Amino acid sequence: MIVRQTPDGVEVLAPAKLNLFLEILGKRPDGYHEIETLMVAVNLHDRLTFADDPSGAVTLACDDPRLPTDRSNLVVMAAERLKTSTGSSKGATITLNKVIPAEAGLAGGSSDAAATLVGLDRLWGLNTSVDQLGSMAAEVGSDVAFFLQGPAAICRGRGEQVEPLSLKSSLHFVLVCPPVGVSTADVYRSLTPPERPRSIGAVIEALDHGGPAALGRSLFNRLQPTAETIRPALTRVRDALAELSHDLEFSPPLLEGHLMSGSGSAYFGLARDLNAANLAAERLETLGLGSVRVITCGP
Repeated sequence: MIVRQTPDGVEVLAPAKLNLFLEILGKRPDGYHEIETLMVAVNLHDRLTFADDPSGAVTLACDDPRLPTDRSNLVVMAAERLKTSTGSSKGATITLNKVIPAEAGLAGGSSDAAATLVGLDRLWGLNTSVDQLGSMAAEVGSDVAFFLQGPAAICRGRGEQVEPLSLKSSLHFVLVCPPVGVSTADVYRSLTPPERPRSIGAVIEALDHGGPAALGRSLFNRLQPTAETIRPALTRVRDALAELSHDLEFSPPLLEGHLMSGSGSAYFGLARDLNAANLAAERLETLGLGSVRVITCGP
């Protein structure tokens, strides 16, 4: 997350996330699923601007007409949670410029909510502690707290328990966002939790001590088969990334591994380096699978 002071207020760049590992440990009594996931923030950003409103009202404008701008939007929910928790009577006009696709497993809405907590806290001069903001974030949504910690973390519970990790080097990905989305609720509703959940240990070890090849072998997402059953057309994206992971024209292959992020519908390929990511993107752009981008995580 990048926060900037502007002449009119505050600007925040809210990053997308990728799940490098996602396992379902079971279903909770409250209806949510217990998860264990390794997430990283990447340089694909929504942009939010915050300006003071002396009336005390909070209003949201968005350049994507498909998104609501009322209290059902996580941005407005986060703003109201911050006001209630701190007792602030201040207001703001919020402008959201969307870049992160919706229903793609990239947590754009959650990232926007985290950006709102940080941006309004700065705009209003509240100086709220990180722990307090984290508690508010957990109340707003499952993935929101991650974006207050980034750029990498293990998240547990329903996603609100965040254990930050450091990244020793940059990771380069090619991201494919198909034109269709997948409902997170539908995926979880159709999912059967495993009897023996997979351990997260291998992917943490690869992130700490291995290179892209070791990390690529450790990628895992329990939700992917279910999402692909709901949207069978998505397997075209999976198969195209798999081909680039085994293309004999390149040695080593352009991609070290590939995965769906979250509940989909976006997929990513982990490239051996930035040049390989750019070459993979050129190949994928010719296939008509959706929007293709090269993205990076890390220092």
